[in-house]
Amino acid sequence: MEDQVVEAPAEGVLDSSDRTGGRPWWASGSFGRLLLGQSVSAVGSQVTFIAVPLIAVTLLGATPGAMGLLGALDNLPYLLLGLWVGVFVDRHARRRLMVLSDIIRAVAVVSVPIAAIGGRLTFAQLCVVVFVVGVGNIVFDVSCQAQLPELVDSERTVAANGALQTSTSLAAVGSPGLVGILIRLVGAPVAILVDACSYVVSALSIASIRTPERHRPSEDEASWAQVKEGLSLVRRDSRLVGVAGGAAMLSIAMNAAFAVLMFYLATRLGLDAGMIGFVFLAFGVGGAIGAITVSPVAARVGTGTVLVGGPILAALGLGLFAVVGGSSPASMVVVFAGSVVMGAGMLAFTVLAAGVRQLLAPEHARGRVLGTLRFIEWGSMPLGSVIGGAVGEVFGSIPALVVSAVLLACASVWVLATPLRSLRALPEG
Repeated sequence: MEDQVVEAPAEGVLDSSDRTGGRPWWASGSFGRLLLGQSVSAVGSQVTFIAVPLIAVTLLGATPGAMGLLGALDNLPYLLLGLWVGVFVDRHARRRLMVLSDIIRAVAVVSVPIAAIGGRLTFAQLCVVVFVVGVGNIVFDVSCQAQLPELVDSERTVAANGALQTSTSLAAVGSPGLVGILIRLVGAPVAILVDACSYVVSALSIASIRTPERHRPSEDEASWAQVKEGLSLVRRDSRLVGVAGGAAMLSIAMNAAFAVLMFYLATRLGLDAGMIGFVFLAFGVGGAIGAITVSPVAARVGTGTVLVGGPILAALGLGLFAVVGGSSPASMVVVFAGSVVMGAGMLAFTVLAAGVRQLLAPEHARGRVLGTLRFIEWGSMPLGSVIGGAVGEVFGSIPALVVSAVLLACASVWVLATPLRSLRALPEG
């Protein structure tokens, strides 16, 4: 169906095809094409998420230390490149960067089965692939976040972020079982071809968007000057500071928790791999619930209230893990309930914060602002892993989970310390 495009009104927006054709707004028009591509890509990414560690351990004999390196390389680009990617995104057409990122990630991923079939796959190649995919992830992520406000009305910004997050959560819930079957049938290296194909689908869906891109690339000023401008724009708006601080605390807390959570579930509770999978499935279900319901809940109780309450709800869910003493049926009910509550609170904050940051970022420097925020929010993740691992090593896994829950609740302090606390509706763009 051809998109029908109208001139964007003064407040910004959009493709009118999301109001026609009898389909929901999120399933049609430009955003529908973006959502379709990202939904397929989310499923493909689950294949690589499971297959790469399996390849490293079973085919290449990777040690725990090597596995830690492999995991760190996935998030390292956010720390190394976060500030500069925002400048890069503002200097170029954002949709073109998204397509290019998909192509680069597809090429990187497809190199794994090619090398494996030829008997030339090495751990060093896996490290390069993971890092290149990480670079593609941050470029795509910042470009997508910067582009999204041009594809939906400002009133639908949070709902659009929720739809994207829901597709990711549902992929995390539904894909692992199918991925396991696929890997058993064709082997982990060949299974990764699914992810390469999913990146191609994403690139084609983005390339098919016909809504004119309003962003005009910024002039080629000195990169460091533009980096400093991005930092300055965030620092001058206390609401952006609150979003950045809260999201960074969320990242630190969740990485601290996940550093010991697998150990806790396997040793303290004695759960087997199947039960542990159900725990993470419950977390994904909770995340989908939080992403779907956050927009109507925020409209009823206020944006600031949800931003304060989301991390506290997630902290309560994580805290339930610490009170469980065994693997009895009653204990398992508590664990599953904690997973659902933690996922709902975390995704409610994440989705709403994404909408707030997109509307507050000035259009001409949206890439720089969002890149700066990603650098602060996701570049802090390794710190959480260090905190969780250190506390777990010295005091045990339960104290580490308690510390993680406290850190989660502290994300609300950043909101309470800024004007975000009294925000009733979404801010004006």
